[in-house]
Amino acid sequence: MNNVLKILNQNKLKLAIILDKTLTFIFGGLRNSYTSPISNPKRIVVVQSHLIGDLIMATPMLRALKKAYPDAVITLVANEFATELLQGQPYVDMIITMKFPWSTYDYSMGNIYKVFKVIKRLRACRFDLAIDAQIDMRNAFLLYIIGAKRRLGYDITGCSIFLTDVPQLPNDKDNFLEIRLSLLDYLSIDTSDKKTLLLIEKQNKDWVDSYLLDNNLNKNKVVGIHPGASVKEKLWQPEEFKKVIDFLNDKGYHSVIIEGPADNKIVDAIISLCNNMPLRLKTNLKNVIAFISTCRLLVCMDSGVAHIAGAVGTPIIVLYGPQPPEICRPLVDNIEVIWDESSDCRPCEYGKCKNISHRCMDAIKAETVISKIIKQVDMLDTRQ
Repeated sequence: MNNVLKILNQNKLKLAIILDKTLTFIFGGLRNSYTSPISNPKRIVVVQSHLIGDLIMATPMLRALKKAYPDAVITLVANEFATELLQGQPYVDMIITMKFPWSTYDYSMGNIYKVFKVIKRLRACRFDLAIDAQIDMRNAFLLYIIGAKRRLGYDITGCSIFLTDVPQLPNDKDNFLEIRLSLLDYLSIDTSDKKTLLLIEKQNKDWVDSYLLDNNLNKNKVVGIHPGASVKEKLWQPEEFKKVIDFLNDKGYHSVIIEGPADNKIVDAIISLCNNMPLRLKTNLKNVIAFISTCRLLVCMDSGVAHIAGAVGTPIIVLYGPQPPEICRPLVDNIEVIWDESSDCRPCEYGKCKNISHRCMDAIKAETVISKIIKQVDMLDTRQ
């Protein structure tokens, strides 16, 4: 079994397989059968329905598609942060956003109505090729209802009936970026370039310069700290952050806590413990990207911020708990991964953690993080 399959929620995976078989039995006639290869599509849509890290991991796919089909119009359908994250990137011609109910958990009538409006707009585009860049059965259904002629995706989570082209899941790849990108092998597209890249606009660079000046910060001494994550199981104890921040301050570094939209409680808890109050950065996504690009080092959880750092070239220390790092870590050299293998309760069922203390994260101690910081800083000093 591929390692990715092992970390998926096994109960949900079994249900997906049953659903897939049931739909195939009942609606088997819906499947479009094509024996011809997909040739020179002019209108391509890529659907990435999940979080910031997933979207950044889709950028090599978008770049490879634009290189292979330079005359094609490539449309990205993603959550609402996609415009701020990728607007102006040369490999996307159009970005259409909506709040995907299955990733934002917004099933309100107002949002469902907006989703249907987006679907109507997508149907009018008459796409030649649609690609699921997430590997999600609900995305496969979306590709079907928007009326794309050819629909490419892996079917490991079910709903193969709604896809026209289903390659074999590769067994020699463990990282989600590589697995999703390998869909393009089916189109005979070169997938050797796995770099994630984000362009930074001058106005955001200028904002960072002003921020550093206003706070009397030497950018060679700035260490970004991002304590947030998409699920509580990935969070680290404030007491441990406090030890790391106090160490950095004692060594003459400037700790800046990067606060995401839902991070106020954990940031409050960390700041209340620190001997010297660290700076607290809360701003828009483009400014955050520009700020991270100037940091000497970033310490963060398994989150989208790690992928932002990887895409702008900032050295990273990432703490992993519920999910093994090889599955989703940024594919960069300047990364230090911290991971405790002793927990026997993986794969994690988010929201149903059987260990109240979240022992997979509590097993990581500040002393380990500090040792990685010293290693990274020494390596950076050696290179200069």
